[in-house]
Amino acid sequence: MELPQTLKDLFQNNYTALCNYAAVMTKDKHLAEDIVQDVFIHLWEKDKFNQLDKPEAFLLKCVRNKCIDHLRSHKRKNETLVEDFIIEVQDRPSNLKEEEILPLLHYFIGKLPPKTQKVFLMSRQQKMTYKEIAEELNLSYKTIENQMGSALKKLRILLQQHNYLPLAIILFQ
Repeated sequence: MELPQTLKDLFQNNYTALCNYAAVMTKDKHLAEDIVQDVFIHLWEKDKFNQLDKPEAFLLKCVRNKCIDHLRSHKRKNETLVEDFIIEVQDRPSNLKEEEILPLLHYFIGKLPPKTQKVFLMSRQQKMTYKEIAEELNLSYKTIENQMGSALKKLRILLQQHNYLPLAIILFQ
């Protein structure tokens, strides 16, 4: 069965970012993919995607809730408590907890183009210099500089669009 174009676009534009978000919460990449796929299947079955005012925010909330449900039903001794992930749903998140920030950052990083995302993660996660990244990827220093500038600009725009601009302080340190 052919997916309606808007749902297909919604899936293509958000799947990777939502998987990144869920993977940070669940600490399981495959489970994260299952959760995100379940959310899209449910949305398709209910045929309500055309009525969404803010589809990205809705998807993010659904994935978060499914992750919380999974963590609640599969508590283990050494896992983070589910209560640590519960976020009060607000239009303007003003008091995010530290453990809520990382999944959100990974969600927004997942919205970057793949090459830009790779350069950004090498710089921020692996603490590599632009020169080291350029050498490893066999690219010019200027290309890496441009990719990072592009990544930071796109992230700033995404964070602003979703009212998460305070997260930019962490990203741009």
